Amino acid sequence: MNSRTAGRNLAFLALSHVTRSTELTPDKLILAATRTLKDYSKHKIRQVQKELESLGNYFFNESLTEAESNVSTSLDFKKIHEQVGKLEDAAFSIEEALDLPEILNQSNEAYEYAVRLIDFFRKNKDKINNVISEVLELKKKEANSKGWSFERVLSTDRLVLKIATVEILSMDDCPSVVVIDEALKLSEKYGSEDSPKFVNGVLVDIVKSLKSGSSN
Repeated sequence: MNSRTAGRNLAFLALSHVTRSTELTPDKLILAATRTLKDYSKHKIRQVQKELESLGNYFFNESLTEAESNVSTSLDFKKIHEQVGKLEDAAFSIEEALDLPEILNQSNEAYEYAVRLIDFFRKNKDKINNVISEVLELKKKEANSKGWSFERVLSTDRLVLKIATVEILSMDDCPSVVVIDEALKLSEKYGSEDSPKFVNGVLVDIVKSLKSGSSN
């Protein structure tokens, strides 16, 4: 993971604290982000434990049924595959989370990039929220769905959109296609199954909107 990716992840995690306490300094926000990473890792570990317990119970029940009926049971390989997939995803997320503090300690660039993103958001919060809200409003009209309103969007998706919009507006050396790609990675890691498709659609329209000047 490069320094910008690490910084982007840290800013994403710290940004959730901005909405609750805007008086926090960037340094404290970074500290809060590392604490959030620790909590996130604990949450993922609990998920692993739950999935292992569920998988263990499944095998136990199947073996018990087989022993009682003296008939070989057919394992639900789809169920097994899904649970193993969840375990792999959780393990990957824990590994990613544990890597971030180490990278931050080794690279000032990661820390500085996170602070740049947070500072820009704090100074331009209303503009950023308006840019996102305008695109969501247009999409809501097109889809005729209340699910597109800013308030109804999944909290992690809102944070991903905010970080990506900050980069689109403030980082001239980072092409929008790269910003969107990195945002999709965040949404895959922290969001729901539908998050990447949703985030991609909104960000593509944000880039178009900003280029046409309709959001100014």
